[in-house]
Amino acid sequence: MIKALQGSSPGVLLTRILVAAVVVFGTYNPSGKSVYHWIMAQPDKSDAWVILAGIVVILLNLALLIAAWKALGFLGTTIVLILFAALVYLSFQEAWVGSNSDSVQWLALILYSLYLGVGLAGAILWRRATGQVVVEDSDDV
Repeated sequence: MIKALQGSSPGVLLTRILVAAVVVFGTYNPSGKSVYHWIMAQPDKSDAWVILAGIVVILLNLALLIAAWKALGFLGTTIVLILFAALVYLSFQEAWVGSNSDSVQWLALILYSLYLGVGLAGAILWRRATGQVVVEDSDDV
């Protein structure tokens, strides 16, 4: 097997999308069972555990967002947003998603998870599509 293709099975892509979904839906979801809801239910918001949970959730989301942005860049993000806009339009047209706020929130969270997951797997997708390995030496890390 060519070394450039090692570890790039569809399972790796799905795992990255699932990791992103766990972070996104663990942070907030309309069901009321998320870190956001747990923090809001705490009587003492200055408790160390509450602050730690908030910081960890923010850092996880930022790390995934930065990784997705670096992998996809402006053009890739624009393409993904156009695709997602078409999917949202189709979802409303076909009445897959109602106009109530919960269903719109679920759709937005699913699409955000997909964006982060595709961003995490950006190098894998690029390697699969073009056969080129992405190697970047960056000074900002």
